[in-house]
Amino acid sequence: MSDSGQSMVSFLGAKADRRLLGEDMSNLPDAEHYRETAISTREHDRLVAIGSLMTGTTLVGGALIALAGAGKLLFDGGGVVGVAALIVGIVLVATHWGWVHVAEYVGVGIDDRQERGADERRQDWLASIEPYPRFSVSTRVLDDASTRIERFLHRPVLTEQHTFTFVREPDGEETLDRHASAESIATGVETMRRQARLASDRQRGLWEAASTAYDAALINSHDEQRQLAAERAAATALSEHINRSLLEPPLVE
Repeated sequence: MSDSGQSMVSFLGAKADRRLLGEDMSNLPDAEHYRETAISTREHDRLVAIGSLMTGTTLVGGALIALAGAGKLLFDGGGVVGVAALIVGIVLVATHWGWVHVAEYVGVGIDDRQERGADERRQDWLASIEPYPRFSVSTRVLDDASTRIERFLHRPVLTEQHTFTFVREPDGEETLDRHASAESIATGVETMRRQARLASDRQRGLWEAASTAYDAALINSHDEQRQLAAERAAATALSEHINRSLLEPPLVE
């Protein structure tokens, strides 16, 4: 079995490292970067605005009710009605700030639910990343106005915690001088991108063959050596997949 096959088996059972959500994300192809969904604060802000409005309304309304009750007691001998109005007004004025706190509490709860949802989406994205090599292509213009087409290998690597992340390494390049036509540049880029896509697809096929056999062996094995049996099954499936691909005719560009 090839060295790449042996290293691929070592990734079985490993999970994507959270660093791929941060500084290591640039080591993945651009098309596979995680796109964070913006968390909306409109509902929170709307609740706070409503709470502020209720606070002002309660303060002004409570003061007016208290004044009306006091006036009724002083000038009309309002009795029970005046006392009740005075008490209600004082309670409203004393508790008017509570509306802001209630609105903020509810808003924070909404923000927490949104953040939990965002974290679940991040975890789902991490779980979808599989540890097989990828290839990508980019272009850049050099100082002499020539165009360089570069191919990169995005290689999975294991961490000390037996999670995996990726490193990005140059894997080939082609430089077209400044007199090259736009058509020849486009053709060169498309050719290299097609080769990169085919190479990535082949690596994904190898990984899927190994991981499928590994999962099946884990399910069906019940003794203390189930991990070794699963890895052996994965390595065998990977070897067979490689051997079948060697018998196929080469891809024609």
